[in-house]
Order: sequence, then C-alpha cells, then structure tokens
Amino acid sequence: MILHRVFLTLALILSVGVALGEEVKSPAPNAAAPGPLILDDAPAPLVPRQPRTEADRDRIEALSLFAAGRMHEGREEYADALRCYQRSLRCDPQASVVARAIIPVAVRLKRSAEAVRYALKAARLNEADPLLLRRLGIYLTDEGDWSGALELYEKALAGRDQTKETAADILLRMEMGRLYQLAEKYKPAAENFAKVAYALDHPADFAIDDQLKKVLVGEPGQTYNLIGECFLLADRPGDALAVFKKAEELAPNKGLLQFNLARVYAKTAKPAEALAALEICFAEHLGGEGMVPYETLADALKQLGKSDELIPRLEKLRAGEAGNVPLGYFLAAQYRTAGRLDKAESLYLELLKNRATLTGYRSLIDMYRQAKRYDALLASLGEALEKVGVLDAMGAVGQTISGDAEAMRGIVETARSKLKADPQKFGFGMRLAAALLALEAKQYDAANEFFDLAMAAKPVSGKPQGEAPAVPKVGSAEASPPQAAEVLLAWGVGLLMGDRAAEAAKVFQRGIDEKALPEDNPAFYFYLAGALALCERTDEALAAARKAAEKNKDSARYRGRVAWVLYFAKRYPEAKKAYAELVKEFDADHASTETRDVMREARLVLSNLCVVENRLPEAEEWLEQVLDEYPDDVGAMNDLGYLWADANKHLARAERMIRRAVEAEPDNMAYRDSLGWVLFRLGRHQQAVAELEKAAAGKKVDGVVLDHLGDACQKTGQRDKALDAWRRAAEAFRQEKEPEKAKSVEKKIAN
Repeated sequence: MILHRVFLTLALILSVGVALGEEVKSPAPNAAAPGPLILDDAPAPLVPRQPRTEADRDRIEALSLFAAGRMHEGREEYADALRCYQRSLRCDPQASVVARAIIPVAVRLKRSAEAVRYALKAARLNEADPLLLRRLGIYLTDEGDWSGALELYEKALAGRDQTKETAADILLRMEMGRLYQLAEKYKPAAENFAKVAYALDHPADFAIDDQLKKVLVGEPGQTYNLIGECFLLADRPGDALAVFKKAEELAPNKGLLQFNLARVYAKTAKPAEALAALEICFAEHLGGEGMVPYETLADALKQLGKSDELIPRLEKLRAGEAGNVPLGYFLAAQYRTAGRLDKAESLYLELLKNRATLTGYRSLIDMYRQAKRYDALLASLGEALEKVGVLDAMGAVGQTISGDAEAMRGIVETARSKLKADPQKFGFGMRLAAALLALEAKQYDAANEFFDLAMAAKPVSGKPQGEAPAVPKVGSAEASPPQAAEVLLAWGVGLLMGDRAAEAAKVFQRGIDEKALPEDNPAFYFYLAGALALCERTDEALAAARKAAEKNKDSARYRGRVAWVLYFAKRYPEAKKAYAELVKEFDADHASTETRDVMREARLVLSNLCVVENRLPEAEEWLEQVLDEYPDDVGAMNDLGYLWADANKHLARAERMIRRAVEAEPDNMAYRDSLGWVLFRLGRHQQAVAELEKAAAGKKVDGVVLDHLGDACQKTGQRDKALDAWRRAAEAFRQEKEPEKAKSVEKKIAN
C-alpha cells in the first residue's frame, strides 16, 4: 500500500540518521552561501548494493509498522496503533522498545488480557515498567494465574531502581510468598517470607511504619504460623522454630505452639521431644489443624520404633473427642491399613451418619471395591450422590471403578438384581451412579438403561447435607427440573463424546420436550445442534442452532453455533458470511473471556475458509489478527508459518514460528509436516525428509504430508522413496475425495 511505503521511507531516513549519529540542523540566519565542493581524493566508483536479506526486510518492516503505530497513537487511534505495534514486534521479537509501547496502549483500550500477554514478553526482554508489572501481576492473581503473576512480580523486583529494598518491595514479597506457597513451590516461598520476617524485625531499615506493619502482618498468629508452615515445608526447621515462637509471643496459643514444636522436632529427628510436645498439644484439644497432628504422631512413633502404639493412642484420644472428625477419619484409615476392615467400615459409617463428606465416601467406596462387595459399593455410591451431590467428586476412585472391568460387571449385575428384587429400594442415587459409571466405562447400552431408570425414579425425601457439592452438580436429594436437566445433559454430552451422536440427539430433544430447563436457557438446543450436525441432519441442526441463538442473543458462543453448523456441513460461503458477521458484532467486547475465545475460533475458521477459496492474503490476515491478540497461539503460528512456506515467503520467520509450535506439541504431526515443508523451501532437504518422515509415521496419514515427503525425497535423490510416498499420497487424496490433488501427484509419478 502507498501509506506503507511512505512510512517505510520515513523509517529508513530516520534509521540512517540514528545509525550515523547525525544531527540535522537548520542553516543559521544570514549564513554564507556554501562554497564550491572540494574533494581531496578522486571519487571511488560506486559499489553495487547487495540484495537485502530476509532479516533486513523484517527489520525494515518492523520499523515501518512501528512508525505507523506512533502516528496512530498520536492521533489517538489506539486500536490501529496497537495492531501496528503488535505486528512490528512479530517482525522483530527482540525489539524491546516495541514491547514497551504495546502495554500502555492495551491498558488504555481496557484489553487487560492482551496487556498481560505482552507484559510477559516485555518482562522476558527485561524491558518493562516495574510499577506496571506489579499492577498486571495483581490482575493475573485475581484471574488465578499464579505462575504468570509470579513471573511479573519477579521481573518487577529485578527492574526497580533502588539497590536497597523498600516497604513496597516487602509488601510484594509477602504476596509472592503466599502465591509460591499456593503453587506448592515452598523454597522460593520461604526465601520471600524470610525477607519479610527480617523486615518486620527491622522496620526502620525499610521505612515500614506501624500502619504498614499492620497491613503486612494482619492477624499476627495466623500470618506467622503461615510463614512457619512454609519454612517447614521448605526444610528450614530452624527458621520455622523462630517464627512459631514469634507467633506465640504475638498471639498466645499453648496448644498450637506445642503442635508446631512437635513438627519441628519430628523434622529434626527428635521424636521423643516431638511426642512430649504432642501430649501437651492433645491435652489442649487443639482444633482446626486437620489430620496433621495425628500424622506427626505417626511419624514420631515410627522414628521411635513404636508404630504399634499408634492405633491404641488414637483410640484413647477419640474416646475423649468423639466429635473430632479428622481424628475419626485418621483412625479409620489406620484400621484399614492394618487390615481391620470391620473396624474401619464401622467407623466410616458412623462418621458419615453424623456428617456426609467426600473424604468418607471416597474411602468407604474404595474399600468396598477392593473387597468386591458390590452391593455395599453401589449403595454407598448412591448415597454419596444423594447426600454430597457429585460422582465426579469421587475423583480417582470413580475413575478406578469405571476402569475395573470386574467391578463394573459386578455393579451392573448388582444394579439389575436390585431393580428386579425391589424397584422401590433401588432409588435415584444408585440408578444414577450405575448410569454414570457405565457411561465412563463406555458401556453405552447399560448407561442408557440406567439413565432412563434414573429419570423415572421417584423423589427422595430429605435434604442434601454435608460438604457443598462441586460443579456441575449431578444429583440431589429431591427430584426437580434442575436435577432432570443435569442428568440429561450429563447423559447426552457423554454419548456425544463417545461418538454416539444419534443417541445424544434423542437425549437433548428429550430435555427440550420435557422442558427440563427454563425457557431462557438454550443449552439443550445448543448441544442438539451439534449432535444433529454430526448426524448430517444439517437443516434440523441449523433450526436448533438458530433457536439457541434466539434464546441467548448476548452470547457469542450461542450465536456462533449457526456458523459452526454451516462450516461443519461444508456450506462454506454461508459459513464465511456467518462467521464474519459474528466477528463484526462481538469483536468490540474485550471484557468476556468466553467471547474472546469465540472470536479467536472464528478467525481461525475464517482463515481456513479463505484457504479453501484460494484467497491466501485474506487467510494470512485472519491469522495475523489471532496472533495480534494471542501472540503465543501455537496453532495460529503453525498455520501462518505454513501458508508463508507454501507461498515461499518470510521463510525465516515461518520457521521460527513453526518451531515454536513443534516445541509446544512435539507429537502433533500437522506441525511436523509444516516444519518439514518450511525446511524444504529453505533448501535444507535432508532435514526436511527427517521431519516429514516423522509426520508420515502414523497409521492414517494425510495426502498432503505424503506429497511433501515425496517432493523432499526427490530432492535428496531418493527416487524410489519419492515414488512410494507419491503413490500413497494419490491414494490418500482419492479417499479424501480430492481427485484434482490426486491427479497432480500422479503427474509427478509419470514424470
């Protein structure tokens, strides 16, 4: 474009001036006219200019885009400025000045997620404002991205001007210590907490006043005990002891101090002292520390060679604290480990009767599975669903059951026997448990049978109790429309994931017919559209998708379902129009993470559609837009790199991006093919063959990969291998219903 050339010229002029260190000055008023040009030496002949390398062209393009970005920013055209800066950085990834320019513009546009992504890039270049890094770190912390926040915080500390740490640095270290501890990285957490503890002991050295000290410490006992806990986990028992004593000084708690001392003693191989401290701790009836005191007791007794005393001591403690739930569960676990299963079962049942917990049900269910007591296992699973609410919350135990063929056979047989013997006693919970386990085990006929039975079950009296159920909730104590919806969604989605689209469609239609969800919730229509599309019932799928979009007009996800159905049905012109309209309508919304994900997916599809139409510049532009917002999206990197390689341009940049994709997903054969193809374009044919052979190693190989392999083998003089690859490519293209591509490959064979 003309504008691009203007800025290219401007950038070149500026770069020459900078390179030469010249200062351009206006002539002084009344200055004498310049005299004749006098040369001491004869002029040397002009040397022909060497052609620019690709690296030269990338730098020039980066300068041009950066200059354009500055112009747009000066005109307050911030969106255009941001895009120019982002593309400039892509041309020159080491340009720290560009990375610095991106962040404030993204912040001004309230695109926090983009600002953070580029702040991380700037931080890796050691070129970002520490204050801004702290602010973005707070944003990431709120988003739950602890590792990203910590990376920014570390760079913020490293980039500060002061050589001596300030009160602000100590505040930051306190937050970093907490985040590292949450991430279970105890050594760096302890390093930060150690500096916080020192600063609290020497507040004047860091300009920490009383008010700031209160902010840092908060609840003194809680804070110092948190720090001490971290020191223990980081294997710094001496530091832990000092901090625990400080906690006792500021917030006296005899039982807690003795518990902490016991842990320090156990850690430093002083089991007798640990046992003595625990005796005092237990006498104080310490609460709120879970099972850790009893684990410490077990450790101390083991060090003393007195593990046989553990159960008697626990029984004695429980006799005086029958309501101590952690103690009860720890004792039940010891019974189970010791093979005293009757005792363990009795205690688990007693504990669950008083308070339904996931911990109790998981332990009891696993015990029944190992003992092959399928009747009791199914009953406990059903009760867990009705009282706690979720089979998924059984975690690894539930997965273990579904993966155990013998256990599944026993559960299904037991369920059918219970149904036959007394349908009333075979209630909702047991029916749903059998259904979900069968679905997980891919026993679809059994799953359908028990889901139907679960939907027909009568309501169970009583209310859920115990721990709050995880989300999504599947099952509750009373049958209700929400319960029916959750059961049907779990059933339908499970079938869909198991490639049973026709059956899934019936389940979703049932949810619609039975009005299992409120009128304004179109989830069943959304999933029904997907299932029908997979069944090649396109018109029905479109009707369902349009219904979903109509019922939730503000959701990009629901509104985009129509476009997806059209794309899946290969109605490409309609799909392209629908996706373009979706982007136009929702692209301004940068507040919703889901909307941004939908926009990213839409752009990737639009790029594919442009490739189908052979509109390659448009295809590249859609991918460029994805990478503007998501600079580390390896899928877009691979796709754009491949398009460039296929067009034989930007090859060094293409290789760089594709290698990033391969490093992220080394087993992705499409990425391997792209790498092989760009190496082929670069003339590195032996390396290309090595990568393409990896890409073609699978059972079902894409025709394009085989065609590329044939081309590379031909270039390395391996004619027989080339012919074999091309023959396989032609066959693959015919199977993929690509006759023109098959003919193209056959011409290579004939030649």
